[in-house]
Amino acid sequence: FPSHDTTRQKMINLMYLVFIAMLAMNMSKEVLSAFGLMNEKFEAANSSSKATNEQMLLALDAKASEAKGQFAVAAVTAHKVEAATKKFYDFVGTLKEEVLKGVEVDENGKLPYEAMDKADNLDHSWFTGDGYTARGKEVIAAIEAYKADMTAALGNEKKYAAILNEVTKKFDLTEVKDKEGVKIKYLDYHFKGFPAIASLAKLSAWQNDAKKAESDVISAALGKAAVQAASYSNYQAIVALDKNVYFQGEQV
Repeated sequence: FPSHDTTRQKMINLMYLVFIAMLAMNMSKEVLSAFGLMNEKFEAANSSSKATNEQMLLALDAKASEAKGQFAVAAVTAHKVEAATKKFYDFVGTLKEEVLKGVEVDENGKLPYEAMDKADNLDHSWFTGDGYTARGKEVIAAIEAYKADMTAALGNEKKYAAILNEVTKKFDLTEVKDKEGVKIKYLDYHFKGFPAIASLAKLSAWQNDAKKAESDVISAALGKAAVQAASYSNYQAIVALDKNVYFQGEQV
């Protein structure tokens, strides 16, 4: 018969396992929140770069109409890149909607990061057995199309070579080897079984990569003029003062 100590030890072991499980749950909630905060950062950066890129493209178009020549050629390239970026960015937006299907925001409009631990939406939509569904294949095709559009837009021009190389590297769809050296399909490796909030952050990062490439192209097209175009001094003042110093009671 088991002694009282053995039974007691079993209880302690069980309590210890429960404690470890609780720690793991807490840790997982912290990780989920971290992914949520990371997604917020990407979203904010994407909104900011959208506004900046539009501003710089306007500056490039102005340069093209004034100086013609190289700026006119560069403007054509930049607009091709803008079109390729928008097509891909918007498509990724539909993937993000897919991730968020059935997820409700709180009263402050924030996503419930700690509850977004399931992988169901994308797992059911993109994967079947060891392969991809029609939707999964559509995701791969969209990435391939984006890379092809960027290659067609940037051609063999040296000043864009590093940007195109970065795009190709960031969206390299070759199978990935795991720790055991087993080859895993690209989408499986990055999305299969991952919590929804992790997938959302990854997709926002894709959008961020595309926006950065677009920004780099317009900057390279503008050259030194890019610094001026992106600066706050380029914005028009709504209020202009007659002089720099005013005294109390004086009319402004």
